[in-house]
Amino acid sequence: MHPRTSRWYIAVSALLALAACSDQPTSPSSAIPRAPAGPAASVVGSGVPTGKTVVVFRDTASIPAAGLALLSSLGGTVSTSWDNVGVAFVTGLSVTALNTLITSDLVAAAGNDRILTWLPKTKVLAVAGDALALPQNDPAQARYFADGTQWNMRIIGADKAWAAGKQGLPSTRVAIVDTGIDYDHREIRTLVDHTASASFSSLIVGEAGVEAAIPVEPQVPGDKPYMDNHFHGTHVASTVASNNISVASIAPDVTLIAVKVLNFQGSGTFEGVASGIRHAAGPANADVINMSLGANVDPNEEGVPALLELMARVIKDAEKQGAIVISAAGNDALNLDEGVIVSTPCEQSTMCVSATGPLLQQNFDQPATYTNYGITAIEVAAPGGNATDEEGGYVNQDLIIGACSRRTSEPGLAVCRGNVDGGVYFYAYAAGTSMASPHVAGVAAMIKSYNPLLSVNGLRTKIQSTADDIGVKGRDIYSNYGRINLATALGLK
Repeated sequence: MHPRTSRWYIAVSALLALAACSDQPTSPSSAIPRAPAGPAASVVGSGVPTGKTVVVFRDTASIPAAGLALLSSLGGTVSTSWDNVGVAFVTGLSVTALNTLITSDLVAAAGNDRILTWLPKTKVLAVAGDALALPQNDPAQARYFADGTQWNMRIIGADKAWAAGKQGLPSTRVAIVDTGIDYDHREIRTLVDHTASASFSSLIVGEAGVEAAIPVEPQVPGDKPYMDNHFHGTHVASTVASNNISVASIAPDVTLIAVKVLNFQGSGTFEGVASGIRHAAGPANADVINMSLGANVDPNEEGVPALLELMARVIKDAEKQGAIVISAAGNDALNLDEGVIVSTPCEQSTMCVSATGPLLQQNFDQPATYTNYGITAIEVAAPGGNATDEEGGYVNQDLIIGACSRRTSEPGLAVCRGNVDGGVYFYAYAAGTSMASPHVAGVAAMIKSYNPLLSVNGLRTKIQSTADDIGVKGRDIYSNYGRINLATALGLK
């Protein structure tokens, strides 16, 4: 069980003019400069206090009455309590009260929650437009798969699964815990379970006097709370399931659940992210939870042990409910076997995913230049796209193409707000472990569709044991068990 931050690179070149009646995609440039590496996801110490304290009791299955009495005696007010994992969120505790609380035999750890940027700032580098209007109802005929752009689907054997009539089942449910999903994008509509989708991105302010200055979400009237006003969640979701118009997806027929835990800036709290996991595994009844997000934390910093234990307990509880939790490894090119910093939630997750990808369309299984690695952290690798700092060192097609939200607030993706039925729809090229993680989530959903009684551990083992050995022979620090292979996992080769 492991984690990682999610720094991803997205690409934008000048768009060619595209007539509304055209059915041709814009032509991506042959090569574009790599986006400058952005900062890693925020370390907790640089986060903004929310005014809430995370209290983790020693009892992992309940909150003792004596513990609640202690909180009250210290001036605390419980705003949220998760009895089944022994966690409470409390306001009104002074520094002195918090120090007293930490010394109690009833308490395992306590610390202040933080608002963090879980998705580092990125450069948008390349967008392609496609005016094709009708669904293909066949992922092999989706424009960007048919023209070879989606090399990622071939590498993992998704095309062999489709050819065998395997596209997943609607009864299999995948929660995208992220910035939301543009549920009316032509690639996504009809795939999202609206009754199960929810937003927890508003859990970002605390008691009076300590609220953070968070900009108002640019919500369009009539949009549901889990609309993706960023971009990230929609791109991630379309790798798992799509309507196969322009982009093919791994498991087109599974059900998507939008669980919004980050705002339009990619910010959120530990409470918000943990709430999203609980919702996905509980009321939303997800079989697979994808988390293409993360934060770097120093476990020696005051309060951090409580935040890490919060994530560990919530993820373990999700697994007990039958949901496999898959997270991105992060894009800092770090050896996660070394050093002090912990990346969460990936290090607590069922599976942590590193990224692979070609450079100049060669060597499709090489480790991505940015990917984190480490055999104690990584479970498997998956296509995430690749890029270098060298000018002309890669092309757009080395990245992963996916749906671009109609509500994106990313300046470089402004053209995506012009997505319109009967006209042009836009798709973004991106690279990162954020893009690799949903490939594993899609494979997990496909396996689960045809093996519905398979346990979380059984699913994890199946993904590991059917991965292709890449790089050095045997388990290695970049891909551990190997790069995922859907065809092998389904017994098709």
